[in-house]
Amino acid sequence: MTNKFLSEELREWLDVSRREFMQRISLGAASAAVAGSVLAKSVSADELRDHVQVADTGKKVKVGIGLNYGPFNQPWRRGCWRLCKTVLDGGGEIVAVRGEPSKDSEQQSERQLLDRGIDVLCLGIYSQESETAFIVDEAKKRGIKTVGFAVPVKESPAVVEDTWGTAMVMGYQIQNVLQRQGTLVQTAEDRGFYTPFDMEGDLLELMTKYEPRMKMLPFMPGSTSTNDQISKGRENALALLQANPDPDSIQAIVSWWWPLTLGAVQALKQMNRKNIKVFNHYFSDQFLTEFQNPDNTIEFSTDTPWHIMGDKTGELALALGRGEDVKPNVYHVPVTSITKDQAAKSLAEIQEMDKQAIALLKQYGG
Repeated sequence: MTNKFLSEELREWLDVSRREFMQRISLGAASAAVAGSVLAKSVSADELRDHVQVADTGKKVKVGIGLNYGPFNQPWRRGCWRLCKTVLDGGGEIVAVRGEPSKDSEQQSERQLLDRGIDVLCLGIYSQESETAFIVDEAKKRGIKTVGFAVPVKESPAVVEDTWGTAMVMGYQIQNVLQRQGTLVQTAEDRGFYTPFDMEGDLLELMTKYEPRMKMLPFMPGSTSTNDQISKGRENALALLQANPDPDSIQAIVSWWWPLTLGAVQALKQMNRKNIKVFNHYFSDQFLTEFQNPDNTIEFSTDTPWHIMGDKTGELALALGRGEDVKPNVYHVPVTSITKDQAAKSLAEIQEMDKQAIALLKQYGG
């Protein structure tokens, strides 16, 4: 094999668009793993918006959704807003039940919605496929279609985060910023509370494992969404810093949930540990306001475009409710990431979305 051949082969490979490349990987892996019954697609924002052409048959589709987000779940709220808006704009009707951010409340809301005369049930965001299979089976008996919102759902289409992609974006950024050396610690909500956090933490730990000059400290649990997570994040970070008083003992804190990020930043300021870099996942107005502050050491943040996830889920719900043939594909939304200089622009966008989300969802108890 000559160098000339290698160059031509490389050029040919690079000519393949990222979109096509990601689709080939996703489709091939899914087909091998699930024998082609459920496909996993990683597609662009435009594709997510345009993929489903919902025919207006005149049927007023009733879509059930549990509004189980809490005060810290601003990303989730944005997703619910766009899901509801898409259904309403498409001539459908929203049937909502207000709950709390937990698996138990979520499943209770879904069971209540089965008795509300709905055509389609949106399931998510905490409970995984095996945990809601009995609800899907009951929905099927009643002629109710099902769709996954941020979670896979038995024999149903779903729109989810690109969890592994997020972890890889975060991991490579951390490695580059730290020049592939140093000690890290991760924090998120308690293990088992929100599965994507567990998956992201596991992948980052694996990526760190293969860097000989990097070390991962034990996971720092961060409570649940029904608690004051900013205070808990500060409390946990203070304990971590007190247990590791050497200024060079820790180089980075990786927080997969923004309230815990803010708590960690407060602890770093209190302990004057300005050499520890902070990496965050998920946007909120509070986080982006703090991110702009030059006095903190927040380096980078990823995010999940929940508004896009809501758009796509709403389209799928309408198509299902109108009797269209919707394959049980699992769609991954794109990964968003920004550095400190981009925080102000992102904050303005988030504040405008949150304003609209609050105005719409208050009509449904949200």
